[in-house]
Amino acid sequence: MAAIEPETAFINKAIPSKELPDYRLEILEHVSKRLLSKIVAGLSVFLIIVLIVATVLYIKDLLAVRFVIFGIFGALFLIGLIFTYHFFAQKNYGFVVREKDILFQKGVLVIKTTIIPFNRVQHVSTTQSLLDKYFKLKNVKIFTAGGQGSDIKIPGLTPEKALHIKEWIAHKIVDEEVDE
Repeated sequence: MAAIEPETAFINKAIPSKELPDYRLEILEHVSKRLLSKIVAGLSVFLIIVLIVATVLYIKDLLAVRFVIFGIFGALFLIGLIFTYHFFAQKNYGFVVREKDILFQKGVLVIKTTIIPFNRVQHVSTTQSLLDKYFKLKNVKIFTAGGQGSDIKIPGLTPEKALHIKEWIAHKIVDEEVDE
């Protein structure tokens, strides 16, 4: 008859909340101020397109003057809202790369903080749009095993900083895979 092994007791001790580390003690590194300039440029392009479309429709007699004016004011209002959001959001965009994870924060009225441990990172990449290229900016995108909801994109970094972060994280996740 085979010997029955005794059950091992499951232990999961509580940690008092006073002993938890405070992630907010980290000094966040903020994104480049050029990000706001890029957003203003994108909004300006949008306004120019709206003006061109409104003018063409008015000239071809497909749109009455009051609708053109309403559309232009609507576009200006929308641009104002988007600019205001990004103006205040820029102050809250921040990140810090730590030994075992990366912390990213964003938001205006609701500040969202995401902490991704490197053992959850599948891969990391950099992206650069036409406007990013003009303003000499890059974005770092970190993909996790948790799907799109847990991925983060850090916008408005200098190309050098974006490349440095990407390479450091890539080496870190390779090193952790080797250690396992």
